[in-house]
Amino acid sequence: MSKALVILEGVRTGYFSETVLRDVDLQICPDDFIGVIGPNGGGKTTLIKVILGLQPVFSGKVRFPGGRPKTGYLPQVSQIDKNFPITVKELVNSGLKSKNPWFPHLSFRQLTRVKEMLDEAGLKALSSKPIGELSGGQLQKALLCRALIDRPELLILDEPNTHVDKQFEQELFGWLKELNKEMAILLVSHDIGTISPMIKTIACVNGTLHYHPSNQLSEEVLKVYNCPVDVIAHGPIPHRVLKTHGHE
Repeated sequence: MSKALVILEGVRTGYFSETVLRDVDLQICPDDFIGVIGPNGGGKTTLIKVILGLQPVFSGKVRFPGGRPKTGYLPQVSQIDKNFPITVKELVNSGLKSKNPWFPHLSFRQLTRVKEMLDEAGLKALSSKPIGELSGGQLQKALLCRALIDRPELLILDEPNTHVDKQFEQELFGWLKELNKEMAILLVSHDIGTISPMIKTIACVNGTLHYHPSNQLSEEVLKVYNCPVDVIAHGPIPHRVLKTHGHE
């Protein structure tokens, strides 16, 4: 069994005196592909911050058995200021740091890596364009290139399939399947029906975390998700049907 990259043990955390997550236990191993689901306000973003080291814990432990893994992070596209004066190439470059503190410029090898990533993502012709001129899918590709540029051991994606078309979504998920051969992936999504055929396991986050060592959407999983959802299977991708909620 592979040594875990990240281990959370009995983690409780939140903001000021308010607890957002409690009793969280989770292990992320090198070949994991974990889908993180849960209602808005349930603590999904807080969980990401804990793993990234951006959120202190009130109690419990966060351990990195082999040292803190190199991590790539793809934020929600809504968090990106598209008016910021930066080109696609500069955005991808920002995912790298010079290995020599006395020479802050990127090395030839690093610059070559940037060109390779842009070419692989189909962004080579757009490398000099400001990010504000990109479509939603193109911007997500550029952000993913930035997250992958330094060859991470763990890739964390926060709602990567929002504000994109179905063609890009399929392309993205195909890319992620290949990437999972080289790294662990933690994918946060509200669309459990779309991601279930791709992920390996499910973490339901709603004040605490319930881990399910399968990608199957059982009634138990849906109850933990805290949303009255029926799943209807049509081929490889199930559809979601929302029942009447108990609020307006």
